[in-house]
Amino acid sequence: MTDTTSVTPTNEHTAFAQQVPVEESVERISSLLGDLSRSGASDWEPANTASGDNQTENELLAVRLGIATSLFYSLRCKHRQTAEHCLRVAFSCSAWAERLCLPADMRDRLEVAALLHDIGKIATPDRVLKKPGHLTGDEKLLMDKAPLVACEILSGCCEDPILLDIIRYSRHWYKQSSGDTRSQSGESLPVGARMLAIVESFDSMTTDQVYRRAFSQERAVAELFQCAGTQFDPDLVHDYASLLESRPDVVYGSVARRWLRDLSKHSSNRFWNASTPLSAPGVVEPEFKQLLFHQQLLDTMCDGVVAINREGVISHWNYAFERMTNIPGDAMVGQNWSDCLVQWQDTRDDQCKVGCHLLNCLVTGSQTRRRMRMLSPKGKQIPVKVNFIPILGHENTVQGALAIINDISQEESLEQEVQTLHVKATRDGLTGVANRAEFDRALADVVEFAAAGHGAASVILCDIDHFKQVNDTFGHQAGDEALISFASVLTRNSRDGDLVARYGGEEFALLCPDCDNATAAKRAESIRKDLEATPQPALDNKPITASFGVTEFQAGDTEATIVARADRALYKAKENGRNRVVQLGSGLREPVSQTKQQSKGWFHWLIHPSQSDRVSATLTTRVPVEMVVEKLRGFIADHSAEILKVQDQKVELRLNVHASASGRRKADTVSAFFVSIDLQENEISASAASSESKLLQTVIKANVSPWRGRDRRGAEVKDACRNVIASLKSYLMADLVDHT
Repeated sequence: MTDTTSVTPTNEHTAFAQQVPVEESVERISSLLGDLSRSGASDWEPANTASGDNQTENELLAVRLGIATSLFYSLRCKHRQTAEHCLRVAFSCSAWAERLCLPADMRDRLEVAALLHDIGKIATPDRVLKKPGHLTGDEKLLMDKAPLVACEILSGCCEDPILLDIIRYSRHWYKQSSGDTRSQSGESLPVGARMLAIVESFDSMTTDQVYRRAFSQERAVAELFQCAGTQFDPDLVHDYASLLESRPDVVYGSVARRWLRDLSKHSSNRFWNASTPLSAPGVVEPEFKQLLFHQQLLDTMCDGVVAINREGVISHWNYAFERMTNIPGDAMVGQNWSDCLVQWQDTRDDQCKVGCHLLNCLVTGSQTRRRMRMLSPKGKQIPVKVNFIPILGHENTVQGALAIINDISQEESLEQEVQTLHVKATRDGLTGVANRAEFDRALADVVEFAAAGHGAASVILCDIDHFKQVNDTFGHQAGDEALISFASVLTRNSRDGDLVARYGGEEFALLCPDCDNATAAKRAESIRKDLEATPQPALDNKPITASFGVTEFQAGDTEATIVARADRALYKAKENGRNRVVQLGSGLREPVSQTKQQSKGWFHWLIHPSQSDRVSATLTTRVPVEMVVEKLRGFIADHSAEILKVQDQKVELRLNVHASASGRRKADTVSAFFVSIDLQENEISASAASSESKLLQTVIKANVSPWRGRDRRGAEVKDACRNVIASLKSYLMADLVDHT
């Protein structure tokens, strides 16, 4: 299977159609869809309710739904994340319908059905719809009734049976399970319902939910193939996977253009009986609520605490801060916060003071941490660390802010001495971020961290686009300023614990512990947008752009393979037009601790008794063989393997790997290994009870052994061989077959 890449659309894809008036709206809509695909359905992040986005979204809905737009507004008021999911699904279904050359009437019905397929969730209680954990049996029944409720709601204004059937059967499985009394299944299901089921499931898997993080795009495609023939139509799954490979972001522009330019009022309202459109609902601003912390808890803290409400009025000034400032809290409570109350200064910015950060905390709802200097009553500057924390209320609305002040006088002097030496050894002299040596050291730690099962870890490689032209046009001094600016953008978008490093030349790296593939891709997209919007004074205030390659640690990875995969993703981003984000790799499909337990169990019986130096395994995947071959190309490239022989569907490789089970440093012995991979595609029945539906399965037989006899060193060699098998299993997203 070819590497499924997540490519972020840019304005260059819509620049070719400037001749019609609707193109400006198309560009706004394409940007809106990109934002919707990255905003997810997470209830822990504030929804994007900017008036500009609402206006663009409403423009789309008006031309497609006509007078039924009010139904979509109702769903958006109930649960905005579900409404955004419906809009993304509608665009994907329309693009897919165009690819399949479906009739215009069927495409219209599919678009409307996709927009309103979740309208039944209006009747779902919030305790179920927004539950952060797994649903009970009764709660699942409520969610399963949503399509029927949607049909009941739409039946009051729609008499089109085909449109209603698409929604009614969108949750029906392609193959009935035993005991299922529903009559519709297989090819008798409407093709629109089968398409909607696939697109809806894919969008749900690749979007943050309240109960789990988003899957990577490759993992979501693998899940679709896993359920092909049972839950989904296998032929449609294969075609949809091909659509994802063909950069559908270009097709989305034509979908938006069709809605805005080709749809008439008659076509928008053809499915509805009503005649008077309803206006969009307004946004009700919730009132300020009381602070969420108990007063006694704040007063007993050793750190100073100042709490302000949404209007900037001081509501608490604890005893510790009274001692630090010599200002009584009773005199401060009820006053408007002002920087003149306490004299202090941000060590990063002489002009930006605490009031700026508190205001930013109220406006954005983001938590920040700053080192500052506060003037004591005796006139001495006290180094402090200030945490600015938003106080969130119902639906994550910002109700106020806290400033927690910690005196760090005793720490600062020692830190300064240590930091001086550390900076010289680990920092890049020009940009101030980590150098290559520090990145290599930290990468080894992060790989060890992920391999030990402590969590996910991701690497982002980024490269400034057309940097040679910058040097040639504006000079090397301007190029240096661009590098410094890029490093600054990366730094301000990094978290505590991340490492920003200059990897070489104009290429930078961001090391992200405890961060999965999907989250890292979103962060890379935020950095890309920030950089694109940052003017460069040295370049006549023109911005620069960069390309990004993202990957996540997966079983069997080493420092070399994870960097090689990220570099391959970066190359794809440049190959696809630059100024975009591409992610590769399936990530951890199961907890690493479970993988380590397996490596001590099932690998033992895979070792041949008479040939204890060889490790073999049989893997299977529901992906067709030609796609497995493409995945195998990535494995070969990232491991710098030498292809020895290719015959039919058998590949023989020479691979250099670390032969030490516990070592991870450069000094570990590197030995050559012989790898034999045999691929075979079989047809399997979807169920023993059904011989009509045939599915494809690829069987991978892998053998790993030392290249030379003198390299056979017992346990260390076997562990190295098992690591190669684990890496191959991750790249091919395969499952281990039990030994018989």
